[in-house]
Amino acid sequence: MGNTLTIRNLDEGVKQKLREQAARHQRSMEAEARELLARALEIGETLFPPRTKEEMRERLQAVRGIWKDRAGGRNTDDIMRELRGDD
Repeated sequence: MGNTLTIRNLDEGVKQKLREQAARHQRSMEAEARELLARALEIGETLFPPRTKEEMRERLQAVRGIWKDRAGGRNTDDIMRELRGDD
C-alpha cells in the first residue's frame, strides 16, 4: 500500500456530508472516501457510453443474454400484457 491521495479545495459542505456518512457507517472519513471512490468507479464503467461499435455490440449482447434467459421467449409486448392482466 503506502499510496497517498490528497484532495485539495474540497467544498466544506461535501466534507461535512462525508464526515456524517462515515459516522453512520462507523468508518473513518478516509475509509468512507475509499469506499465511495471504489463504488463510483465500478458504477461508472456501466454508466459511460461505449466508445466503439464493437464495445456497443458487446454490451447489447450482454443485455440480450440477460433478458433471453428471464423472458422465456416472450417479447416485451407479451410481458406487458401479462403484467396488466390483458388476455
